[in-house]
Amino acid sequence: VEGLTRGMALELGKYNIRVNSVCPTFVETPMVKAFFKNKKFKQQMLDNIPLGRAAQENDVSTAVAFLAANSSNSITGTSLMVDGGWTAK
Repeated sequence: VEGLTRGMALELGKYNIRVNSVCPTFVETPMVKAFFKNKKFKQQMLDNIPLGRAAQENDVSTAVAFLAANSSNSITGTSLMVDGGWTAK
């Protein structure tokens, strides 16, 4: 996805089209909440996230809204990680 994002940004920039992607990793959705009932599993997951919490659905939608807004009009070819720092490790 990241390579596709960069390639499309390079190709479509001449048409003033911005291409970005949002890359969530572990988002606390209703499906994940079922897994979080297992306290050991939940703690293992949270121990791998520097912020110590799973992303929420709103965190992902806010990132998408930001990239779609004019406030990000100079951002293209970027993959925005919404993961509490998981992939920074």
